[in-house]
Amino acid sequence: MIRQVITIGVLVAALATPAHAQWTVFDPANFAETVLIAERTQRHYEELMAQYRTILRMGQGLGALDQYRIPSIVATLHDVGRWPYGRAWLQGLNSGDPSGAAYWATTLPLERPTALPARLTAAARRMLQRQYATIEITDSVAMMGGHQVGALRGYHGQLQRAVEDLEGDVMNGLERYHEMTAILDKVAAAELLGRRQDMAANQLLSHALEQMLARSKRLRDTEASTMNMQLVTWRDRRAVNDALVRGTGDALRTWRQP
Repeated sequence: MIRQVITIGVLVAALATPAHAQWTVFDPANFAETVLIAERTQRHYEELMAQYRTILRMGQGLGALDQYRIPSIVATLHDVGRWPYGRAWLQGLNSGDPSGAAYWATTLPLERPTALPARLTAAARRMLQRQYATIEITDSVAMMGGHQVGALRGYHGQLQRAVEDLEGDVMNGLERYHEMTAILDKVAAAELLGRRQDMAANQLLSHALEQMLARSKRLRDTEASTMNMQLVTWRDRRAVNDALVRGTGDALRTWRQP
C-alpha cells in the first residue's frame, strides 16, 4: 500500500511540474531504499500500537488500583515520659543529639588524668593513656551512633511522604499519569528513593560496625591486661618470692613483744 502511494505521489509531482528544457533525475536504488524504510516504519508503528493496546487491556483487567496500596510504615519512638532518668538521651535517640549533650547528661563523668604520680614510669603512663583512649573511643562512637539513629528517625517522615506521593502517581487512574514521559519520571523517582534508602541503611550499618569495633578494642585491652599480669607473674615470681621471704624473715627477727 505504501509503495503504491509513493509511486502515485511521484507521478503526480512529475506531471505537475511545468515542462522546461531539463532532465529528470531518478535513482531507482534510492527510491527502493526509501520504500523499504517507509515499510519498516509502518511495521514498527503497528507493533507499538499492538503493544499499547495490550497494555490497555492489562490495565483494564487490574480494576481499581487502590486495592494495591501498601500501608505506611510507622517509625517507632522511645517513650521518654516512661523513663525519667534516661529521658535526655532517649530524646536524643528520637530526634538527634549532634552535640552529645543528651548523651553526657546520662553517663557517669570521667575524670581527666591531671594529677598523675610523679614517679610514674613512661611504660605505665602509656598504658594509662591507652586505657583512657578506650573509654574516649567508646563515648565518641556511642554519641555519633545515637545522633545518627535520631536523625534517621526524622528523615523517615520525609522519605515516607515521598514514597506515598510516588505511590499516588502510580495508582492514579488518569491517563496523563501513564504517558511515556510520566512513566520514565516515576521510574527515575523510584530509583532515587531507593538510593536514598540504601544510603540511610549504610550509615546505620557503619555505626553498628563502629560499635562492634569499639567493643572489640575494649575486650582486647582487657585480655591483654590479664595476659600481661600472667607474664609478669611468671617472669618475676622468683624475685617476688625471695623478697617476700626476706621481708618476712626480717620482720620475725626484729619483732618484739609490745
